[in-house]
Amino acid sequence: MSVWRRRADRELTQAQRLLRGLLREWLLVTLLLLPLTAVLALNQSLALNAFIYDRLSRLTALSVDPRILIVTLDERSLRALGRWPWPRSVHAELLERLRAAEVRGVLFDVIFSEPDRAGDDTRLAEALCAAGNVVLPLLREGVPRFAMPLREIAPVEPLRRCARAVGHINVEADSDAVVRSVYLREGPLDNPHEQLAWLAYQLALPAFARTPMPGAGRVSRIHGWQRENAIRVPFISATDGFPSVPYVSVLRGEVPPELLRDRLILIGATAPGLGDRYATPVSQRSGTSAGVEIQANILNGLLQRRSIVELPAWLAVLLSMASVALLLGLLLWRARQALWLTLGCAGLVLFGAWGLLRLGLWWSPGAALIGVLLAWLLWNWRRLSALLAYFGWELARLNAEPAILPEQRQPLPPRGDVLQGNIAALEQALNRSRDTRRFMADGLECLPVATLITDTAGQVLLANRSARALLGCSPVGENGLDYLARLGLAGLDAAVRPPLSALLPQEFRDIRQRALRLDLAPLLSAEGEVCMGWLLSLADLTSERDAEQQRTTLLRFLSHDLRAPHSAILALLDVRREHDGETLLHGQIEQQVRRALGLTESFVHLAKAESEAYRFQPVLFAMLVLDAFDQVAPLARLKGVELRHQLDEADESLVWADGPLLTRALFNLLENAIKYSPGGTRISLDLTVLDNELVCRLSDQGRGISAAELPLLFDPYRRLTSAQNTVGLGLGLSMVKTVIDRHGGRIHCASVEGQGTTFTIYLALWQA
Repeated sequence: MSVWRRRADRELTQAQRLLRGLLREWLLVTLLLLPLTAVLALNQSLALNAFIYDRLSRLTALSVDPRILIVTLDERSLRALGRWPWPRSVHAELLERLRAAEVRGVLFDVIFSEPDRAGDDTRLAEALCAAGNVVLPLLREGVPRFAMPLREIAPVEPLRRCARAVGHINVEADSDAVVRSVYLREGPLDNPHEQLAWLAYQLALPAFARTPMPGAGRVSRIHGWQRENAIRVPFISATDGFPSVPYVSVLRGEVPPELLRDRLILIGATAPGLGDRYATPVSQRSGTSAGVEIQANILNGLLQRRSIVELPAWLAVLLSMASVALLLGLLLWRARQALWLTLGCAGLVLFGAWGLLRLGLWWSPGAALIGVLLAWLLWNWRRLSALLAYFGWELARLNAEPAILPEQRQPLPPRGDVLQGNIAALEQALNRSRDTRRFMADGLECLPVATLITDTAGQVLLANRSARALLGCSPVGENGLDYLARLGLAGLDAAVRPPLSALLPQEFRDIRQRALRLDLAPLLSAEGEVCMGWLLSLADLTSERDAEQQRTTLLRFLSHDLRAPHSAILALLDVRREHDGETLLHGQIEQQVRRALGLTESFVHLAKAESEAYRFQPVLFAMLVLDAFDQVAPLARLKGVELRHQLDEADESLVWADGPLLTRALFNLLENAIKYSPGGTRISLDLTVLDNELVCRLSDQGRGISAAELPLLFDPYRRLTSAQNTVGLGLGLSMVKTVIDRHGGRIHCASVEGQGTTFTIYLALWQA
């Protein structure tokens, strides 16, 4: 049991070692992966972030504010008014019509950076001053000059002076050339300007209703140029579009004033090849967007207070690291659901980014998704490595176990791919397991003893051929106690039956009066600690019990019915001797009758010794020796043989024995010693204790036994040469050997012819 315990401890230690190693590695992965996630979260140029933003922004597209109307410089207007640029008097006339329609404000997305050739700048300036609600754009230089800061390209002086405000129309294209964000204030370090759409937004609302400029807190300075208040453009759906009217239609009065009244008018080019066009997140469906449309989207977001600002860098890093840390912890908690946990965390990250986007906040989830993916990959890699290590260890243990069946193991492939080698080793181990299982199943099926295997609840899982034949049907699937009850085992008819563990090995007669022996044993796990089921065996002992019954009847016949006539003959001889006196015939008859009685007595004792009806109990061996000495004392006195015993060292020693039979065995030994010892000699019996064994030595000074006859000493009906001229049947020592063997002891004989014989008996001491 201690060997199995140490083996189980080693297995537990190995499993714990692998688990602790995995935990240490996972802690190291955490310490490396979280800083990597933070670095990725600080990198805003990840292409994955742009890809996710474009898809999510389509799901959170804004509706179109009804106050916005675009006056487009489209192809129809170009055909009607001629080539671009048009005289600025045309623009002045348009502004006069818009002023008459009482529009709320005008955003003019047209660059007036050079004087008009026809000299109409004054006319347009007057129209701007009269309207009082027109904002004009200015533009940043595309490329900075050598050693010079960036400059602004502003409208010409008359126009700039009469405009309500001048704002920039610069947009920021990301690394993939897609416009997603703008700065609401930018320009030279000493004089930054607001974005044109922000100026139009200020025209749309009274002063008390305006909100602070979104995107505060981020300032960028490069080449003497300052940018701040960055926001992402909240685009409308590509299928919606802003309401628009052609430039020429407004100019000719074809648009009803009611359609223009109280609106924010954005004037810009939409005709192909005219004006600037940009790729946007909605360009996949609608193509590139004109600059005026981008201004309309910015203004639309401002009017609905849904301008998208990025989360602070520290908060974005914290959210990304928290998402990865959550998955790292969940993988330790529910390792089997690693894939679903990873998908769940990735979905949670995307859902969180979508939810924040609906609130006007943008969190770049690319770093978190990359961290989640890396965590899943690393987790599977380390678990696979640990599994392969444990796999190889278990396979080595399987290969080291002794084979039950003779087999010729195939050589494993050369060292290389560990997985391939383990698969080959597993294939061999499974083949051995299948062969062993088949061998055990066939062996169980062919056992001559009825055998059942049940689970812990008692349900029969397997039943061999003998078990099916014993009842006449298959008990598989039913309760083992029901099977025993149908056979006739007592105590199982009650409403509340005992569990299988409460049954004791017993012998009973079934309903067909067969003698059955019930034995059961628990089936333990490999560690020997958990009961996995029960094994029940039912041995049919009917033939043995019938033979014992016949033996008992024969013994009763021999011990009583056969003795009675002989005893009667001896009694009649005594009567006849008193009447007729002693004669030679009487002596011969008495001798033969007594010989027949001795034969009967010896046979009865041998039959009892060979029977199974032993009654074992703790017995004081010294008392058995004294009883045997008392029985042979008259024989020793008649022959003049001295009896001596030495019991001082072991007079309190107990043995587990059948007292009468063991006493008879000692009597036979003493009787033989007296029989083969001449008068005037001594017989000694010494009793000692050695190594938890009782040692009994019986020595005489008789004829001795030759070395050639010693191996035949205990054979029944064997008369040795040294036994000539003595009365005997050759059954006494055979009975002694049988009794000693049945007591689990040993008997040894040492003899030298002419010097005597020594019998040594070894019996185990009884431990209370």
